[in-house]
Amino acid sequence: QNFTQTTHHDTYPAIDTKGSPGWDCKGKAMLITGANGGVGRAVVQAYARAGASHIGLGVRRDVSDLVGEVKAAAAQGGHPEPTVTVLLIDLEDRASVAAAAEQLEREWGRIDILISNAGFLPPFVPLLEGNEADYWYAWEINIRGTYWTAKAFLPLLLRCGGDKTFVAISSLGAHILTTGASSYQTTKFAVVRFAEFLMQDYGDQGLLAYSMHPASMLTELAKNIPPNMHHLLNDTPDLVGDTFAFLGSKKRDWLAGRFVAVCWDMPELMAREKEIVEKDALKFRMVM
Repeated sequence: QNFTQTTHHDTYPAIDTKGSPGWDCKGKAMLITGANGGVGRAVVQAYARAGASHIGLGVRRDVSDLVGEVKAAAAQGGHPEPTVTVLLIDLEDRASVAAAAEQLEREWGRIDILISNAGFLPPFVPLLEGNEADYWYAWEINIRGTYWTAKAFLPLLLRCGGDKTFVAISSLGAHILTTGASSYQTTKFAVVRFAEFLMQDYGDQGLLAYSMHPASMLTELAKNIPPNMHHLLNDTPDLVGDTFAFLGSKKRDWLAGRFVAVCWDMPELMAREKEIVEKDALKFRMVM
């Protein structure tokens, strides 16, 4: 699962937005759904510290506290206060997703980076013992939610002429078999393939789409993982946010359709660009 020899559980100098990493996100307009969760909160704060000019918070309810945190993070990074827009997005309600896209086009007229952070993780139980509603709800949120997000926001993303970057949140679970996790892990496998298909459909229009494992953190959602696995959930929010901001600081077209994990060492990953492209690595393939 680890492509780089060096891996991390906390941030480090090359990506640390609280330090002087030598890169920034100045002028970037980004949106993440699920902004008030553990991953989303870390990502928007890191983008703010890195100087993003427009930050969209896709949430199910108003979160004035998060708006304040984002503005404070920008000040911490020594950047002007960004435009912070709250978008009420309920991934069970297609109309709310469409309305949010219309609001963003009306208020911003552009977007560079869209992070589809749809996620539901049902309890890990074998198929016959599990709850049918929970099993299928994971598909509704993780797959249908990602689809609705792409369907609503891709027109603006493709039209605005910016970075045209779509990041789909997957999981290392897409690559493994864990007893009782057939619902969650198959949805995250499908998310990886969904990103590949976005490149197939819209790569010729300048789209960059890839999938990411966001972190192994003990969030409220992750508590559905069996307790004997909780010791594996030891990544920090700073690692998560800083990795996303680093990758969003410039458009890296060679990542198209690929899978990236935040625990991988970013300088090492960047250094292996030629190898990755030549081997067409970090994609799902059947080995014959």
